[in-house]
Amino acid sequence: MNTDHAPGHVLGRIPSRWRTCTACAVLALALGYGMPTLSLAQGAVPVQVPVPVQIAPGDAAGRLRATDIEVRLLVVADQESAMSAPAAARVSAVEVRLGDAVAAGRPLVRFECAEVEARREAAVAEASAARLQHEAKLRLQGLQSAAEIEVALAAAAVDRAQAQTRVIEAQLAQCVVRAPFDGRVARIHVRPGQSVTAGAPIIDVVGSGAVRARVNAPSRWLAWIKPGERLDAVIDETGRRHAMRVARVAGRVDAVSQTIELETTFEGGGADLLPGMSGRVVVPRR
Repeated sequence: MNTDHAPGHVLGRIPSRWRTCTACAVLALALGYGMPTLSLAQGAVPVQVPVPVQIAPGDAAGRLRATDIEVRLLVVADQESAMSAPAAARVSAVEVRLGDAVAAGRPLVRFECAEVEARREAAVAEASAARLQHEAKLRLQGLQSAAEIEVALAAAAVDRAQAQTRVIEAQLAQCVVRAPFDGRVARIHVRPGQSVTAGAPIIDVVGSGAVRARVNAPSRWLAWIKPGERLDAVIDETGRRHAMRVARVAGRVDAVSQTIELETTFEGGGADLLPGMSGRVVVPRR
């Protein structure tokens, strides 16, 4: 039997004063113990043994554990509106600046509407004339000098003139764009003197309520995710951890990406968060 490679045969070639330390080093390598330096004997060359790498657990700075899973999230406002021009017009004034807090109904942008105002004055005059004509026909009818059909036609003319006035007043109201809810100005697309077309973006407003987060989670999370479930989030812009609660779960799975959209709320309201921030949700692997 060949014993050239037997442990005893190898140790037999090593001087006796080194055998004990060498055997300890071999045993330490086999078991994975960290022994950075072993002094084999006085005057001997030290043996370098690698130390196994340890993975640190997750901490407050947002580092992941080896058993954690992360998915991306997007912070969104409770209300958001990208307002557009109701008709082709020229901007006469922008009443707000970027970041201003606005109350519902506050004027944001004004348009030049001299033509609409002139048409409104003409419509008011026409409605007044139609009303006088109708009153005259009623008096003539009382004197047996006007037929019933003439009175009815005069009344219809009054209704038509009043309806035309209301149409022009509605167009005139569109000359001022107002805030649809309490919030803040997120973006301004126009400047005074600029001409815009119908439907062109003019100003973006986000609500002042508590922000939320949208999460595209793996669809396999449906096995355990439900409204009220607590999640931990780390925001990229601030590096801070936030606790969240699942508020709603979408009613359909995206068949392509195999994800389900979640809507979550931040515990404490997330006062230091702004819409558009992003981050990641960290959950233990299940």
